[in-house]
Amino acid sequence: MSETTTGTGTTTARGPLGVVPRPRTSRAVPALEAARRGVRWLHESGIQSPTGGYHSWFDRTAEVYPFEYSEVTGYQVTLAAWLAARGDLTLREVALGDAERAVQWLAEAVQPVPGAFRCLDASAAVGRFAGKADRLYTFDAGIILQGLVAHHVATGSELARRTAVDTGEWLLGLVDAAGVVQPWPATAEAGRWQDAPGDWSTRPGVHHAKIGIGLAALGDLTGDERYTRAAVAVCEDALKLQLPSGRFVTNPDAGTTNIHPHCYAAEALWAVGTATDREDLVEASERATLWALAATDRHGLPPRRYGLDADGSIVAVRHPRVDGVAQVLRLAALHSAHGTHAAQRLLTALLERQVHAPGEPRADGGFAFGAGTDGTPLPHANVWVTAFAVQALVLAAGERRGTAVLDWRHLV
Repeated sequence: MSETTTGTGTTTARGPLGVVPRPRTSRAVPALEAARRGVRWLHESGIQSPTGGYHSWFDRTAEVYPFEYSEVTGYQVTLAAWLAARGDLTLREVALGDAERAVQWLAEAVQPVPGAFRCLDASAAVGRFAGKADRLYTFDAGIILQGLVAHHVATGSELARRTAVDTGEWLLGLVDAAGVVQPWPATAEAGRWQDAPGDWSTRPGVHHAKIGIGLAALGDLTGDERYTRAAVAVCEDALKLQLPSGRFVTNPDAGTTNIHPHCYAAEALWAVGTATDREDLVEASERATLWALAATDRHGLPPRRYGLDADGSIVAVRHPRVDGVAQVLRLAALHSAHGTHAAQRLLTALLERQVHAPGEPRADGGFAFGAGTDGTPLPHANVWVTAFAVQALVLAAGERRGTAVLDWRHLV
């Protein structure tokens, strides 16, 4: 099949995660227990550094934590605000305390200029990641911005608010009038993005729509329409690379799709569309979600990469990225499709990839990354995968019809 681009009343139960919707099926019970274990891992395993930043993952083979990672620290700040909003006062205190330390690390340790954040803790960056250490990624700043706004709203933190405004201003300088986002500004240390090896994360693309969530949240907080307009613009730019099937092209040169940035775009369209009453954006997110569900195989794995060859045949690589599994499941819940057979297979696949290792407290309860691009198993207990999984499992476990799924500002 050819594709072309276009421009275009429930009861509740209270538990460690706070107030959660009534479970739809018996499978909700293990889903919620897995989410609770994931939360405990994030709070108790040592994955958050004493400095306040979050390590990227725990390497179970080498038994070490790699670098502290600014982007994933931003995810955790947003996740903490979501957990705090769920009603459990003890969890609220713990989550927001962790988030406060994370905000201080972001504002003081990895911010070389107002509003921008170094990608990694350079002192600990190793191997192929070392070259990313000094890049000031716009995507990362957008993720952090969302967390800063959420933390300010939850706690009244003036540090979070000041840093959020600085970040919003910095981002506005890197988003053009059409909504195209520069991946990072050139510096002597980071180089020009145009000279980096080709990859979706080093090029302007649909994944940049996700910075729109933070921009929309800042616009809502401050009343400054510049941020809201930029949020809508980055989403409208992503629509240019959505096919009639719902699939986002994440590599325009090859016409192929990586499920991870595909989901970033769909998440942003749902959140920004919800925030601005743009039903067309929400509908585009739904089409992207239904495509991903339809492309999920019987093992509950969405395609890591997807494309069509010259005769129109599907070419799919399915080495598991567990973040993608969690993202598609979460999108299914956002669009009330979490009861489909495909979503139930995703749920099973996600539960199977939680680490069960009681004798290994630094890993037990986290979610594994899955596999590398070449299929090499990567069983590391991973921070952002766990954050996505926790939210996906809670959302997928509850009754959805006729209720708000979550505050769009808290979509991790």
